[in-house]
Amino acid sequence: MITRIISGIVGFFVLLPLIIAGGIWLQIGLAVVIIIGLREFYRAFGNIKAVHYLGFIAALLHIIFIGGEGFTQNPHLPLLVVPIMLAVLSMVFIVIRHKTHNITDAAITVFGYFYIAITLSTIYLMRDLAGVFPVWLVFISAWGCDTGAYFAGRFFGRHKLAPTLSPNKTIEGSVGGTVLATFLGAAYGFVLHNLGHLDFWYILVFALVAFVCSIAGQIGDLSASSIKRHTGIKDFGNVMPGHGGVLDRFDSIIFTAPLAFIIYFALLFLQERF
Repeated sequence: MITRIISGIVGFFVLLPLIIAGGIWLQIGLAVVIIIGLREFYRAFGNIKAVHYLGFIAALLHIIFIGGEGFTQNPHLPLLVVPIMLAVLSMVFIVIRHKTHNITDAAITVFGYFYIAITLSTIYLMRDLAGVFPVWLVFISAWGCDTGAYFAGRFFGRHKLAPTLSPNKTIEGSVGGTVLATFLGAAYGFVLHNLGHLDFWYILVFALVAFVCSIAGQIGDLSASSIKRHTGIKDFGNVMPGHGGVLDRFDSIIFTAPLAFIIYFALLFLQERF
């Protein structure tokens, strides 16, 4: 547990300056996380195959394009062209290398791009379009829920949540994680309001986003567990002592980041309209 806490603190202080700086530095940080995550994901299904490198290239192109000038006016380039080309080229690849590659390899390549690169890139988009404050809500929701679930499950856990996927998770822990994440989201909004950064209604917005995202984060965690069960591995990697691999630490962020992005801007849209 001590190793896990220390590793988490170190990770936070690496993440902190990248999110504050934004721009190219956040792009580089996300690129590193995404490439390591893709490597872990592809290796979970066996050795990395030649077709998987198309996924690495597509992920890097996506991160480069979203930081380009005019992205918000012309987002179709990375969000449409890159995944279409990845899907087509993956199929072409398995035709050319049909003796060693098959449709499963192509499907894993394309899915890994969407599962990791597309989802985590929304962290950059939120930082670029909404500023630094909403970005932290993604991590507060996910990691606050993890913390609450751990302690609530340890002291009050009685009923298993998904025993075949994650035997240690309990319903009580799940509820405790959601409660803590929602509270932290509201508290975060309250602090920012008192500092004069946000309007009062953002307290409710942040609480709502944290509530929904905490549930989504738990589903993301269980989804990653499902992949590990299917592939027969315990952890995706070992780059983070006490946590495992990048995907073991970011499995919930993969779900909370895009959802927080969608909810946050949907609420802003509704505010402007009504």
